[in-house]
Amino acid sequence: MQSNDYIESGIVFALNSKSALDKFKYSNNDFQKHGDAFKFVVSYFDEYGEFPTVETVCESYPTLDPSAQSLNLEYAIDVFSSQVLFRQIVGAFQTNKELISVEPKQALSKIMASLNDIELVFDEDVIDYNSQSEKRLDLWKDRKQRRERNGGLMGIPTSFYSLNDTGVGWMPGELISLYARPTVGKTWMCIHAAATAVLQGVRTLLVSTEMPIEAISMRADVVLSNMMGYNLSHKAIRNGDDIDEEEYRIFLQALEDNKLLVCDHIEGAASITVDSIASLIRKHSPEFVVIDGVYLVSTSLNTKKAMWEQSHAVFYGMKNLCLSTNTPIFVSTQATREAGADIYSPPRPDQVAFGDALMRASDVAMSMAKVEGEESKRLIQFQKYRDGQLTFDASMLNWDVDNGNIKEIPLEEQTF
Repeated sequence: MQSNDYIESGIVFALNSKSALDKFKYSNNDFQKHGDAFKFVVSYFDEYGEFPTVETVCESYPTLDPSAQSLNLEYAIDVFSSQVLFRQIVGAFQTNKELISVEPKQALSKIMASLNDIELVFDEDVIDYNSQSEKRLDLWKDRKQRRERNGGLMGIPTSFYSLNDTGVGWMPGELISLYARPTVGKTWMCIHAAATAVLQGVRTLLVSTEMPIEAISMRADVVLSNMMGYNLSHKAIRNGDDIDEEEYRIFLQALEDNKLLVCDHIEGAASITVDSIASLIRKHSPEFVVIDGVYLVSTSLNTKKAMWEQSHAVFYGMKNLCLSTNTPIFVSTQATREAGADIYSPPRPDQVAFGDALMRASDVAMSMAKVEGEESKRLIQFQKYRDGQLTFDASMLNWDVDNGNIKEIPLEEQTF
């Protein structure tokens, strides 16, 4: 285990942003040597709204180890957690050292009680309900402020006016899943979900396991251009047909501050994995992630797990990723190609490969189908909506993907 001095110094140096500070759940009392330096960084941020420079910290606390400046924060926190645990376990015995020789049975009882308390604190699967009360009040305040700032919407705007009207949207930590049969339009819906968020200034990562970036970008162009009031044709752009070149140029120039990141592969890797997506999120810090074709994501590059184990691991891995990064993730997957499948009926979870795992892991699950006799429409069925009660269970979309015109029909005008 690396020295306390080195690890604690690395943590102090790495706490240079609000997101970094949010990851560190310890207090200055948990430090063995550099608690005062940690307290200084936090107090500085509280007073000035920014973090002190490394130079300022080193000048104020010359006992810090300068060689720890490049230490990875996540690694440092893991080691620090083990060091704190070690000290607390040793402390449980040292506190009762004298009692052991006098009343060993009583000392054992106290030591066991102390160890149980320590285990509760360090058990990531169990949280003391009362210890979180102040945090829950702060979360409510945050949700209230977000609704006031964002026109009545707490989370990230969705592709559905009906959902946005509930005031919720896609919330941090949620897994949203969409499934449909082949050719129904899953990729278009993924692009629309991403474009909707991007136009509201949300930094969005779109990962495609099926299409190259060029194909995804062409579709994104027509969807975004339609939302921004331009008129482009996906077919014309893809086939090299005549278009209004000047309009296309003006639209592309208007994307200067675009917040959409697109990925179709991981450099040096044979496939896209849950771990590699986690790495992308850490590297690029998106506020919203969309994954088209999650059924092609694997849990690792070298795995001997059965397919059902992999699929369960992928879906639950995605949910864990949502929670650990506090990011909403929208994924699409495919219904099975069973004989006689009805493309005009939204597939059920049992018609999706390992749909039971997908449904359990998802906070919102939507099924998509074509509308018989109306190619310009799509039906979305909400098969799961974890947090809250919807007054509807399905919605209809206008569907003109060549012009990128994908819009929910107002609920009062919908007919099924």
